[in-house]
Amino acid sequence: MAKNVRLDHSGLGEILKSAEMHKLVQDATEKLAENVREQGITVGAMEGSGEIPLPVEAQMTTTDRAHGSVVLAHPAGIAVQAKHGALTKAASQEGLEVKGS
Repeated sequence: MAKNVRLDHSGLGEILKSAEMHKLVQDATEKLAENVREQGITVGAMEGSGEIPLPVEAQMTTTDRAHGSVVLAHPAGIAVQAKHGALTKAASQEGLEVKGS
């Protein structure tokens, strides 16, 4: 039994940009960043010598919706992801599905 469904695009847009949605996305983004930090990965210090904890940044932006990103903020970040899968592991801990692009 097919029924016609009309989406209220304006209403959906309001929800996606709402303070409540922003807070939900921000909390999830910060939790993901914390999951990466808890892995205890170290990288070479950019100035000087020795090892430092992998710098991880959680960033929020809003365009047509609230969205967050977690950044491995070090030149070795790509290598860390390739070797350890730090972001992938952190996401799966939260039940998020990671797809390649």
